[in-house]
Amino acid sequence: MKKIAILAAAAIVAVSCSNGSKADEALTGEAQEVQAVAEATAYTIEEGAYLKWRGFKSYVASEHLGTIDVQSGAFAVAGDQLVGGTITIDMNSIANEDLEDEGKRGYLEGHLKSPDFFFVDSFPTAVFEIVEVREEATDVAPFVVVGNLTIRGITNSIEFPANVTVEEGSLRFTAPTFSIDRTKWDVKFHDSEDATIAETLKEDLIDHSIELTINVSATKA
Repeated sequence: MKKIAILAAAAIVAVSCSNGSKADEALTGEAQEVQAVAEATAYTIEEGAYLKWRGFKSYVASEHLGTIDVQSGAFAVAGDQLVGGTITIDMNSIANEDLEDEGKRGYLEGHLKSPDFFFVDSFPTAVFEIVEVREEATDVAPFVVVGNLTIRGITNSIEFPANVTVEEGSLRFTAPTFSIDRTKWDVKFHDSEDATIAETLKEDLIDHSIELTINVSATKA
């Protein structure tokens, strides 16, 4: 009991010392129906495309940065407007960029790929499928994109500001950094129902938010 009290006190102190910041969370809801797109031109995502990610602790100044490769993808364009598309993400490619020690970097990457988090052996890809793109100026971008994001076999819709440029047979799709709540896709270190006290504390120390930055280019097929 004394040990538990000490751990709890340490967590309270950590909360009081937290001064980190994170990007706005994407509006998240139930998966939405994707309408078929007629008379659209396909734009194929260029090889070498990737997303950036950032994860961090809730109560201390500790974070990790990295990338995830785009496995494949294409956008649908009608006229000069983005009207649909799918981005398939290779979860086996999760890579860390801030740890210089090869052993620590390999351990973290393996941990993220394990059943504790993204469980890539059973769910090797994540998929983002565009549902709607509407012209709606925000503080950071002129468009809002709504789409279904599937991770670990769970699909939720997300909505976030984006920049879309279509010109001369090329398309650029970028999204200023936004966050998602990983627990909505069952990305948890341990479920609280069967976790030990130590495991629960570890989960609580990892912020539920994962930041994502999208910046991909595509060319007319």
